[in-house]
Amino acid sequence: MRNENRKISRALISVTDKTNLTMLVETLHKNNVEIISTGGTKKFIEDLGIPVTSIEKVTGNPEAFGGRMKSISFPVTSGLLFRRYHETDIVEARELNIEPIDLVVCNLYPFEKYAGTNATEEVLIENIDIGGPLMLRASAKNYESVAVLSDVSDYDSFLTGFTGTTSFETRRSLAVRTFNRVAQYDLMIADELSARFEEKKAPEEKSWLSIVAKETLRYGENPHQTANIFKLKNTQTSINLVDAEVLQGKELSYNNWVDADAAWRVMSDIAHVSSGKAVTAVIKHANPCGLAVSSNLFSSLEEAWNGDSVSSFGGIISFSQTVDDQCAKFLCEKFIEVVIAPDYSAEALKFFAKKKNVRLLKIANRPKEESEFIVKSISGGLLMQNEDESFGKSEELKLVTKKEMPFETLELVDFGILACKHLKSNGIALVCKTLDGNFTMAGTGMGQPNRLDSLRLLAKVRAENKGLSMDNMLLVSDAFFPFADSVEVCHEVGIKSIIQPGGSIRDDEVIAACDKFGIAMMTTGKRHFRH
Repeated sequence: MRNENRKISRALISVTDKTNLTMLVETLHKNNVEIISTGGTKKFIEDLGIPVTSIEKVTGNPEAFGGRMKSISFPVTSGLLFRRYHETDIVEARELNIEPIDLVVCNLYPFEKYAGTNATEEVLIENIDIGGPLMLRASAKNYESVAVLSDVSDYDSFLTGFTGTTSFETRRSLAVRTFNRVAQYDLMIADELSARFEEKKAPEEKSWLSIVAKETLRYGENPHQTANIFKLKNTQTSINLVDAEVLQGKELSYNNWVDADAAWRVMSDIAHVSSGKAVTAVIKHANPCGLAVSSNLFSSLEEAWNGDSVSSFGGIISFSQTVDDQCAKFLCEKFIEVVIAPDYSAEALKFFAKKKNVRLLKIANRPKEESEFIVKSISGGLLMQNEDESFGKSEELKLVTKKEMPFETLELVDFGILACKHLKSNGIALVCKTLDGNFTMAGTGMGQPNRLDSLRLLAKVRAENKGLSMDNMLLVSDAFFPFADSVEVCHEVGIKSIIQPGGSIRDDEVIAACDKFGIAMMTTGKRHFRH
């Protein structure tokens, strides 16, 4: 019968990670399983006082070439692949003196340990496993007769109730896990070598997708949805949010991850154009609701929080510099979900320890040029694009109106463009310089079907609620003004300076309207939609 329970008489064990190996080997030995092994694994088993057969006795050849050749051989591969239910295979195996191998335990060379690091090319190449994937694939292909353990995490369930046999369902399930593991391993190698040694490639030319499961989340966007987080090699750098060190707090939710990513991105972008000044970003529902640059971190935090103190409630906070006790004390008096920073002082950690549910993530600022690809799923497929890694002023930035933009307003251009770049479209950002010299996002309108509502009903109202005058505001739009009515609304609310991409077929009308109302406008030639 092809789907019956199978007795395990011989097991081949060759592992890099020896976690929980003692328990596994002792259980197999108690069930009279002959153990075949290689190199360091063989010595580990011998030191336990458990009999072990050298792989050389099976292959008929010694290990060679510094360990590159061990298990690859006709006897080993045949012992895994021949079909126990197939009469011709059984006869051939007997004639060729092939003995069956019923279980393979193998975890692969730790290539992932060196990928994305400064490891030499030699170290990378020597950590590409060859024999391991061959054994895993062979045993997984023949799951009707052979069991395979490709990950330490499989040991516990495999050994639960183990009495020397395996069920068909168990073998098939382990085979599926093994094929996934080998596929991820091969893609990880292809991605790393491509990133190191080849020109930058378009998505359709890459070996997408190298995805590794990280953890199951409590739920998705809503409690009735399930969710998981995976590691994806989609950048050229080793700094990524998924690998951030979690110092304390509850498990991050789906929405926490999305908002944390948004906060980290906008804060890092602003930090790159802020000449070492302190940057704080406050995110709510993936949009910046507070954003400020100052000479010191606490000042930037206060300014960012007050940018929209109502929306900041329950928000995600990202800092460009080490969080000190003053910032921690301020935040501990608020309701917040996540804090992201390059580091935290010992005093700050003591404050946060009193707010055990607050998640603290420790991660360096996002590198300026990650060459990152963004992946988004739609029904039946994936959309991929390179991230918008534009940084403020464009070479095409030019004055198009009779009125020139004041110097103090020009100082805000980079800050304003980057702030608006991270708003959901249609996006309008109102930014200004405060009396103490801080740059702050004073009002925003985002996610609206038209940008007139973003300005008139949202950004303007939020700025005016803080008692700020429109005279010194710089308005930044994520896309061009399609009609002169956008300028008319700017005039209506008191805006004197505008930055927008330009490119509308009615640019002349828009510019003429600015000249009519005495508004200064510059175009960038670059749109920043974010959906």
